Amino acid sequence: MEPIVAAREVEKAYGSQSVLKDASFLLHEGEKAALVGANGTGKSTIFRLLVGELRPDLGNVAFREGLRIGYLPQVPNVAAGTPVREVLASPTREVLELEREAAALEEWMGQPGALDGRDAGERMARYEAIHARLGTAKSKADIGGDPILSDLGVGEELLEQHFGTLSGGEKSKVLLARALANAKEKDLLLLDEPTNHMDIPTIEFIEEFLMGIDAAVLLASHDKYLLDNVAGKVLEVEARKVVEWTGNFSDYRGQKEAYLKALEAKRKRHYDEVKRQLAIIEDFKARKRWTQVRARRIGIERLERDAPEEAAASRAFRLVFQAAKAGRSALRAEGLSMRFGERLLFSDVNLEVEVGDKIGVVGPNGCGKTTLLEILIGQREPEAGRIERGSKMRIGYFSQSQAELAADHVLVDEIRSVRTPPAPEAWARGFLGRFGFGGDVAFKKVGDLSGGERARLALAKFIAQDYHLLVLDEPTNHLDIDSQEIVAAALREYPGSVVLVSHNRSFLNETCAKIAVLAHRTVRVFRGTFRDSWAAAKMAEFIGEEKARYRVLRVVRDWEKRVSYHQGEVIALTGAETQAFLRLLRWAEAEGRVERLDATN
Repeated sequence: MEPIVAAREVEKAYGSQSVLKDASFLLHEGEKAALVGANGTGKSTIFRLLVGELRPDLGNVAFREGLRIGYLPQVPNVAAGTPVREVLASPTREVLELEREAAALEEWMGQPGALDGRDAGERMARYEAIHARLGTAKSKADIGGDPILSDLGVGEELLEQHFGTLSGGEKSKVLLARALANAKEKDLLLLDEPTNHMDIPTIEFIEEFLMGIDAAVLLASHDKYLLDNVAGKVLEVEARKVVEWTGNFSDYRGQKEAYLKALEAKRKRHYDEVKRQLAIIEDFKARKRWTQVRARRIGIERLERDAPEEAAASRAFRLVFQAAKAGRSALRAEGLSMRFGERLLFSDVNLEVEVGDKIGVVGPNGCGKTTLLEILIGQREPEAGRIERGSKMRIGYFSQSQAELAADHVLVDEIRSVRTPPAPEAWARGFLGRFGFGGDVAFKKVGDLSGGERARLALAKFIAQDYHLLVLDEPTNHLDIDSQEIVAAALREYPGSVVLVSHNRSFLNETCAKIAVLAHRTVRVFRGTFRDSWAAAKMAEFIGEEKARYRVLRVVRDWEKRVSYHQGEVIALTGAETQAFLRLLRWAEAEGRVERLDATN
């Protein structure tokens, strides 16, 4: 089968920094592939090469003629002043290619005698065909009323806003909607971190959507569940090359581990042989057999040239948490209620954190998870209810915004500041080195770090202190999968209590033994791993909407049916609604656009 994409011996550098060298890979029709690799290895560069934003320095990337592509960049590539409606109507790659070809033919038609040439008839027929395709392609490029907007929770009023005014989550949803719309008409979807800023129900929709379409998919994500469920092969970016592995992400990890063990065994055999040959040379030298010495040295040089490659060093860092050895680290919340303006976030919430608990807090975006954490640690007061905390209990809080970092500090001073009096500089530099901030980097300013580096530094600062209770809001943001796993292992072994918010399903599953689901303005706790707890929550219809009734507080647009629901209307479910409509209601409730009515209303 001919590939739809063929990258051959591609090289790409940014200035003196080489990112890709002799990188080759193929994508075939309908193939679902995961693109994996540590942060900074070149995954986003590959996406940009595939959509034409970058050109290879050497090598080439070939596409099947007429290939139709949907693309989601990791970093939004839209000007801040662009209206969202225009973003959703922006020309696709197919439209741009057809317009370029039409322009070239129009230029040819303007040349003297062009229409008298032998191929004039063929060219004119091609020109007419292009214009016919162009009209269809342009109509499909405008997705302003596509049902995918309901699936992803894109509200009607967003279409009139400018892109730069949207939140990070709203930007991600708009760009993802643009990439996924009209998927049946596309041959290839290129998705660079499609789950960024997405809640778990939306991630599950993305997963089901990608599994159900015929288009080929190239997907980069830090969500192992997504990669396992969608991908049938893995393209690994490592040491500036691309290596293909068969199977999903878990299959790849097993194969890679076996390969590294075999490589290490081969290196050991090679090292032992070198040692043996050196011992023989020393014996020959002692006996003054110089001809044999020279011959053996030539053999040693050959062995050194043919030495097996070294396995790439892991970039993940080792974490060790130190729990303070004080009294009982328990927390009890009773009857908590909180509003955001006129909107009720939650009411009558009860939550107990016992010694050694590892609790994951999940729920739709906007339902109040971060607000609940801030109430638990005392940064925000609830409207009603009370919280009991141990008088000597020390609580550590790792925030989503990492606002506790001082941009004007150098890194070493930022770490020293966690101790009173400040910790010795040598200790701080050694501690930073464990997090990948070795050498002169320790004297960089915090404000000069990238987003991923700031996340890593914030985590380093967080764990340099001793706490009874760790409260973390999205601790895996900007961390690659290897580093996520190390954080998860450290939290499992942490002897104190942990409460964390995350949308990363595999991280929750590896870390937590209880899951607190925040939905319908209250909290319910389910025991077990995330996988077991999430299934139990759905079985209990705590998240489901069957036969529920909702009062509309702000306009809700159903893009699938092209119907708007206005303030004061009541939506009564019958059990026959589509999954897309139920997703729309979950999003609308989390956003405060509708409120769920109990049986007495």
